[in-house]
Amino acid sequence: MVRFVCDKHSLKFISAETHKDAVEFYRKYGFKITSLREKYRGVERFLCKLLGYRVALLQ
Repeated sequence: MVRFVCDKHSLKFISAETHKDAVEFYRKYGFKITSLREKYRGVERFLCKLLGYRVALLQ
């Protein structure tokens, strides 16, 4: 899915915001994970970002 989106749109980066239960999915593909802290009361959110050269590696 990640590879398809990057190919289809010729992306230089891709990012997603997620919760703690999904962070490892993004980490597995080389995304850099940054905590956004408690964006909502009692819920820690994370920004997951995959930059240029890593996007190319997915291909």
